[in-house]
Amino acid sequence: MSTVKKIGIIGFGTVGSGVYETLVTKREKITHLIGSDIEIPVILVKDAARKRHVANDTKVTDRFEEVIALADLDVVIEVSPDAETGYPYVHALLSKGITVITANKELVAKHGEVLLPLADANNCRLYFEAAVAGGIPILSSIRHTLKTNDILQLEGIVNGTSNFILTKMREEGAAFDVALAEAQEKGYAEAVPDKDVDGWDAYFKTTILSQWLFGRAPVWQSAIPVGIRGIPLEDLTLAEKIGGRIKHVAALENISGQPVASVRPHLILTEHPLYAVEGVNNAIHLEGSIVGSIAFQGPGAGKFPTASAIVEDLVNHLSHTSEKQPDVLNISMTREEDKSFTPKQTKVWFVTGKQLTLQLEGSRSIDTLSNILYSEGKEAVLLTGNEREVISTMTKLNDSITIYPVTGAQLEKLENMNKKAVFSR
Repeated sequence: MSTVKKIGIIGFGTVGSGVYETLVTKREKITHLIGSDIEIPVILVKDAARKRHVANDTKVTDRFEEVIALADLDVVIEVSPDAETGYPYVHALLSKGITVITANKELVAKHGEVLLPLADANNCRLYFEAAVAGGIPILSSIRHTLKTNDILQLEGIVNGTSNFILTKMREEGAAFDVALAEAQEKGYAEAVPDKDVDGWDAYFKTTILSQWLFGRAPVWQSAIPVGIRGIPLEDLTLAEKIGGRIKHVAALENISGQPVASVRPHLILTEHPLYAVEGVNNAIHLEGSIVGSIAFQGPGAGKFPTASAIVEDLVNHLSHTSEKQPDVLNISMTREEDKSFTPKQTKVWFVTGKQLTLQLEGSRSIDTLSNILYSEGKEAVLLTGNEREVISTMTKLNDSITIYPVTGAQLEKLENMNKKAVFSR
């Protein structure tokens, strides 16, 4: 390698331009940290004719061939929008032995099982800290500072778009479409926001977290994630009455050595670290076997938070202080496909809908933990029992219910609460 480290960039939108600006403004500090100067000889874009504010010695091109042809590139930073766009680039670079740093969570979740061993075979690396929680250094923190802990459980708000929309709806009474439009105006949501609001963004990130924590992809409790698109305002109001907030949560649990995952809305009770995470912020709460409860919170997306994670990966690589590459990603399964998976039989649920009192009459398989609450013609109640039994019992008269897992209190604590004093508000 040359004494000057040469870095290419693929993609020059919000994140790509943020990376470039950070490399320029922090050049002196980066040079000191890695012991070498840096150059950015090439940037790959869609439209090379468009004016870019870059140095004269940086070539802007729309031809990937001009990137791969550079014989002395040390690292390429890849920030394309999806797996379909990014995979051919990253595969070609790793095949040539060029290290890649990416923020592309879909790419890593879908193709990590191919790309990670490819990098290993060609004596280079694939880094992806920025693909999970934006500016929160969750992967390096877990791998570097929690080495001796077994991670028992993880819950995270990992999609800032969904969190912003739910916060807006709850605080201002805004309809989903209105809150989404504002998120798009502020640049928090894409023009086509389906991956964010339908849960796929969080699904990809949870897959990456499972691999990083447990060395394998998870067993999914359902084949597809549940997003926030169908959450009505009344449910947010009822959640507050019962002492919580509805948040979109990615969850991982270590069950007898098997990571089990879900992505769906939860009712978060007040004492839980995720309760106060608002707006576009992300947070990850985990339980370690030694440390106990620990939480990471910060900006989950945006120009410079994401650029921060990418540049830190770059510095760690070039200074030889990066963490060990994880094992090969495995194809994930649903619980129906994995015959060894035995789900927990008891959990606390927040149920909203109509005719809840009538549907609970005579039930022996589930227990009621709160009084029935009312808002705008809807009802809500806290229940405990197997999820399938809850669904069966609460849909006897109609199928208008919504079921949210409750996070933030142990079952025993809820059972011993004074129900009238706590839940009738």
